[in-house]
Amino acid sequence: MNTGSIVQQSGIYKCTSCGNEITCVKGERAPPCAKCSGTTFKLVRATK
Repeated sequence: MNTGSIVQQSGIYKCTSCGNEITCVKGERAPPCAKCSGTTFKLVRATK
């Protein structure tokens, strides 16, 4: 998932640049990483 894209699955995502974890909600736009301004994230744990 990239910054600005619509989140397809709510959950915890990890920045592929620095490892910072963020929470994203389905239907919202993904933010940039708050720690490093990274723009790519990988789903770590899906939530409902």
